[in-house]
Amino acid sequence: MTALSTIDAPVLDLDLYDDAVLRDSREAFARIRDAGPAVWLPRHKLFAIGRFADVRAVLRNDEVFRSGAGVAANPLTNRLGKDTTLFSDGDTHDRRRRVLMQSLSGKALGPTEPQINEQARKVVDQLATGQPFEATKDFSSHLPLSVVATLVGLEEEPDRLLRWAASTFDVLGPVNKRGRIGARRSLGLLIYSKLLRASSVRPGSWAASVFEARDRGDVSTAEARSLIIDFVAPALDTTILATTHLLWILANHHSAWEQIKADPELVSRAVVENVRIASPIRGFTRSVAEDTAVDGVELPRGSRVVLLFGAANLDESAFPEPEEFKLDRPTTVQLGWGHGPHTCVGLHLAKLEMNALVRAMIPQVGAVEAGPPERLLNNTLQGISRLPARFVPC
Repeated sequence: MTALSTIDAPVLDLDLYDDAVLRDSREAFARIRDAGPAVWLPRHKLFAIGRFADVRAVLRNDEVFRSGAGVAANPLTNRLGKDTTLFSDGDTHDRRRRVLMQSLSGKALGPTEPQINEQARKVVDQLATGQPFEATKDFSSHLPLSVVATLVGLEEEPDRLLRWAASTFDVLGPVNKRGRIGARRSLGLLIYSKLLRASSVRPGSWAASVFEARDRGDVSTAEARSLIIDFVAPALDTTILATTHLLWILANHHSAWEQIKADPELVSRAVVENVRIASPIRGFTRSVAEDTAVDGVELPRGSRVVLLFGAANLDESAFPEPEEFKLDRPTTVQLGWGHGPHTCVGLHLAKLEMNALVRAMIPQVGAVEAGPPERLLNNTLQGISRLPARFVPC
């Protein structure tokens, strides 16, 4: 553990995981960015990095800023996650990631696009009646839950997997009350993963492909079970949160929706810009493998840093008027899906689903009405948990 007496960095007495901060992190993120390139948070014994250029540089430098010792803000979770892709580095990470990308690469997902587009049309058809609906449940969750049920190939109820996954994200934070409750709830997912067998997943599914990789010797049985659960996070929580936020954005930017309706080629730009602002993952931690510095701030070997994607994506030095939704921003620089070797494996799937939903809305939805939102309280995820909405028919 890093001793405070050895810290030569700006210090902020800030609880990054306080309820008020989790409901709206913008002020806390700004304080961290303004304080320095790397800021010591004594309440959590973590350095926080929130400036865009610094977070991006650290994400590229996986030899010094390591994931293999875990990406959580507590040591117990960092030990338990050792067989996952997220909690790995170097050759081990590359080997595990290759197995996942057999199903999740843009090329691999190509044959599923017609199926996802058809499901998106059905969702919009049911909602484009002028009647109110709850966005997270009725709009955002349908495609991700369908993907888990049909493509991932797990026999477990998708709603239960969703509850387990959200609790697991809570466990990636500190050992606070929320993290302790999440640990108890996420035990179900841990037990479920340990019991997975090739016979318990759907033949021809993504999960089956992981057991086939096990049979080839590409991964161990323990790794295979963890990798199957690795499909769940990109398929569920983060995509659902980003999709609900996208509906909120379209409800509050009528001119942007008119632009998109007039030029559907803007859909992909809208999806990426929305993920920048939403940043469903607030941030993950890394361990520091050797004495180093971030823009002049010394970080001792053995310390831990939290990389705040949400703060970096609102850095005005990288994004003028960062809280404004703009369809003409460059789409290649934001960190909503991470960056570098650990870029989110579900990136292509999330884009595919959100693009399909927005394109399905264009011929049927004249305008989107929504609000007020209910904010999620989670140690690692951020976003809108409930959103009353209505599609005004064309």
